[in-house]
Amino acid sequence: MAEGTRAYSDLFRVGNSITGLVGVGVGALVVNGTNISLSQGVVIASYGLSVMCFMFGWNAYNDITDIEIDRANRPRRPLPSGRLTLKEATNAMRTSLVLSVSFLIIGAMNLSDSITDGEVIVSATIWITAVFLLISYEGIRGSKGLKHRGLAGNVVIASAIGMDVLFGASSVSGTTDPKVISLAVMAILFSLARELIKDIEDMEGDIDRNTLPRRVGVDNARSIAWIFTLAAFISLVLPFILEVFPTEHVILVAPGGLLLMLVKSRLFVGEDSAAQSLIKRSLQVSMIGVIASAVIIG
Repeated sequence: MAEGTRAYSDLFRVGNSITGLVGVGVGALVVNGTNISLSQGVVIASYGLSVMCFMFGWNAYNDITDIEIDRANRPRRPLPSGRLTLKEATNAMRTSLVLSVSFLIIGAMNLSDSITDGEVIVSATIWITAVFLLISYEGIRGSKGLKHRGLAGNVVIASAIGMDVLFGASSVSGTTDPKVISLAVMAILFSLARELIKDIEDMEGDIDRNTLPRRVGVDNARSIAWIFTLAAFISLVLPFILEVFPTEHVILVAPGGLLLMLVKSRLFVGEDSAAQSLIKRSLQVSMIGVIASAVIIG
């Protein structure tokens, strides 16, 4: 029983999927602070669960399509290790996607009385666009997606992560708020740098993918990843310089910026795993700082 639960947890990548749920909440908090009504809370929760369930299904689909690659790169994953069968993974994927759509509908119904309302259309458009991006990344059976085309695939994944924040903002009708747009750009650049470094980590096993490290070499790929890391740092501090957030609140994201600057020392000694972990931690710490600033503003 416990082993089966662990297998599904690994298939769904529960920790990362919960991050998607949290991202929706972050988007809403940055727009409204703590001024959230009960009805808005229902929409936020529904949208967050929709994202989480979609990520469950997406991660399952990713494992299903990458089973042969995972035999080399990640042999302990549920499918190559035999902890789950292909049929079990497929059923789990389908159930998760049905739940995702159901929660989206519940949220939209609580957002407005009409499905043709502008706010509902914005939410649905963001959701559909994110799904399209992920499908274009993974591809469908019989065709290769953008994940086989290096940097283009990295950009798609990073963009989908940024849209998670915008989706959360749509739950409180705030997708045009400069604060949430700043946060989305930040999430995209952080994620892009991290995805590039993860490709360096997986280079030996990615035998059928034309990733950036394979095209330009590991050293050049690390240099490019560092450029995007610097861009992420700029995206972190620029909203405070431009007074999108109060300038004095930059101290709240300073710890995240410091972690980001430590990436270079890890990257250029070949500690790719440590480098991408630092970026992930920096994003988490920086988001806490941005949320704190938004809550203080009210």
